[in-house]
Amino acid sequence: MGRKPAITRKAVVTAAVEIIDRDGMEGFSLERVASALGVRAPSLYNHFADRTEILAEVARAIVLETPRIPDPAPGQWREWLIAESLEFRNTLLRHPNLVPVVFAWFPESLLHKLYAQYSDLLGAHGVPASHHLFLLEAAHRMTVGSAVCTATGRPALIELPSGGAAESRERTGSVARDADELLFVDMLRAFLSGVDLGDPD
Repeated sequence: MGRKPAITRKAVVTAAVEIIDRDGMEGFSLERVASALGVRAPSLYNHFADRTEILAEVARAIVLETPRIPDPAPGQWREWLIAESLEFRNTLLRHPNLVPVVFAWFPESLLHKLYAQYSDLLGAHGVPASHHLFLLEAAHRMTVGSAVCTATGRPALIELPSGGAAESRERTGSVARDADELLFVDMLRAFLSGVDLGDPD
């Protein structure tokens, strides 16, 4: 008898991501994941309690793909938060079929950890502690909401004002991929500029 192929949690998640990336959620099943790994579906229960736990780990894996932006220079925390949000949005949109999965099974414990790190950074840049959670939660919701709209093909109902594209590209330090991305950056910048922190900048 041949030796049964060994599988790991990481291998299961990788197979699930590949299947959903390619075929969408309608193509996802425990049987297909197991087949991709050369095992039978019941073997997956040695690593995961159920389908939901696999999807939760898939969502976590996608979130963790997001690269970190270097800490901001003095007075540049707003542009840093925009850049961080844009990197997360881009990560999500590299996996458009998985955006609803991340939305539904977002790893809350990871989000709390990131909020704590980002709160420390905002505090170091003089942002009042009373505003940290508001700013981070608003940016997070705007980011995920924008990714959901783009991934599901929901078109924007407004056009960017003339000159908006060039300004957004210059301020983010990268060439934006499409009008939805430019709109997202401009919306987030407008929000952050309008928040009254009681400071001169």
